[in-house]
Amino acid sequence: MVRRLTIASAALPALVLGVLTAGMLLRAAVGTHPLWRVEPVNLSEAAALRDPATVLQLIRRGEDPYQRREVRADLLFNDRADLTAFEAAIASGRAEVMEAILWSVPRPGPAEWNRLRCLSKLQETEDIDEVLDRYKPETASLECSSVTRPWK
Repeated sequence: MVRRLTIASAALPALVLGVLTAGMLLRAAVGTHPLWRVEPVNLSEAAALRDPATVLQLIRRGEDPYQRREVRADLLFNDRADLTAFEAAIASGRAEVMEAILWSVPRPGPAEWNRLRCLSKLQETEDIDEVLDRYKPETASLECSSVTRPWK
């Protein structure tokens, strides 16, 4: 009896591991991540999360970086916010995300460039200022008196 109990207790961890592995493989086969839940992100959230690869992938799928989208609470701010991908990149202070967006879409017009450049100036993000200055339309001029942050 003691011998059987010893063998069973030695085999139990391997049996539990086998059942858990089979469960994870089954979850992966039906399309869910086996270890954690994956939340889909929109373009603005990808920009806020400093993920230029996802930003480019979503733009290639046809998402518009000029469109406002919800950024969930606690991703960038304590509360949710409706931001464009450009605004989210400025708010998160990531020049490489701004560069990726500007590289892959038509250049912003003078009015939009002015607004983005003023937001960057308000955030005091000099690296984003430099990126935006490289994409400055010829007729654009910097006038920030009426520009306010769309986030709190």
